[in-house]
Amino acid sequence: MEWKMLIGTVNDTTEVRSSAGHVAEKAVAEIRRLWIRPLSQPKRFAVAPEDVAAVSRRTLDAMLVRDFRITPLPPPDEYDQLLSRVTHWVRRGRPIRIMLGYAPMKNPRSVSQTQADWAEFFALCHLCAWHNKVCQVYPPGLRIKIIFDDSTIRMANKYAWAPMKDYMGSVARLIPAMGYESFIVGTMRQSAFAWLFHFGLYQWAERRVRRWENDPANNAKLEQMLEFSRRNVVFPPEMSSEEQDSRHRDAAHRYRVYWQALQLSHLSQLGHKIVAMYLDGTQHHIRQPGALHLRSVGHQQGTQPWQGEGAIWINEKGKAVPIVLTAKRRRELSCQKTEIPTVLPLPGFESVIVATNPSAASRDKPAT
Repeated sequence: MEWKMLIGTVNDTTEVRSSAGHVAEKAVAEIRRLWIRPLSQPKRFAVAPEDVAAVSRRTLDAMLVRDFRITPLPPPDEYDQLLSRVTHWVRRGRPIRIMLGYAPMKNPRSVSQTQADWAEFFALCHLCAWHNKVCQVYPPGLRIKIIFDDSTIRMANKYAWAPMKDYMGSVARLIPAMGYESFIVGTMRQSAFAWLFHFGLYQWAERRVRRWENDPANNAKLEQMLEFSRRNVVFPPEMSSEEQDSRHRDAAHRYRVYWQALQLSHLSQLGHKIVAMYLDGTQHHIRQPGALHLRSVGHQQGTQPWQGEGAIWINEKGKAVPIVLTAKRRRELSCQKTEIPTVLPLPGFESVIVATNPSAASRDKPAT
């Protein structure tokens, strides 16, 4: 009897290890599948003048396919605005220039570490898929520059500089490590130009924001933006709930002032670059007209990469799917950090979180 029990225990342990190894292999296989290579871009490319209009429209339509777009198709006036910018580059045979807005740090409510992880890896992979999609109809493809909104976060949330510097540097290192520097041409910080806003724009923006906040029609939007602040800003635990609520309201107000000043400056509308964001527009009290709202780490994913840690989710059908593991998703899924063979030789990529749906039995258990 004892031998039978021992054999049963050994078999159970072997099955668990075998299962864990299979899950790790599935996760690594999905990572390797996602890590596609960018299509090469010709050094010289010319579009015949009579073909510019048709090529430009096909190029923009490729940029707007549902796999990469969150919101509905832009209305006709904004489509035409985007088309005019695409046409500028197609006429010259050059890549379409994109300014991609990016947070300067990880959400401290969701992630304890400060550097880029698999979430940013998956997001860059998806940008490569976007670039390759465009290259199929317009070989020069895209030329993306990441713009960190460090001034926004410093002004609104009063965060320290160190974690921002750590994160922004890690994203900048990740791009060449993945071999994506041919179409992601580096990074820039909003602080490089936001100092100009102190010469009257902030005061102008403050007055406009106060008028907007005092309009009862905007109460629902105010509460929504307050909730966004609660999800992103961390205060000392000993602070009273009343004080935290007051500071959240102040942070949301300062965020609106910065965004208003940015819109008043028209800096994002100068030239022929196209603004892209991992947002659907609801985070702002006024829309950025003519902006592309992108999916993040996959064709069904919209969570911004900095809002959580990258993970591979084994869904109900047994398919491996890249996700951004926010605090809410951590509570909903069973998560296991799994060591993997070296795929990307950078710190923080030695393992990956594999998430699965909890069994019915585990869901019935009381939280501990």
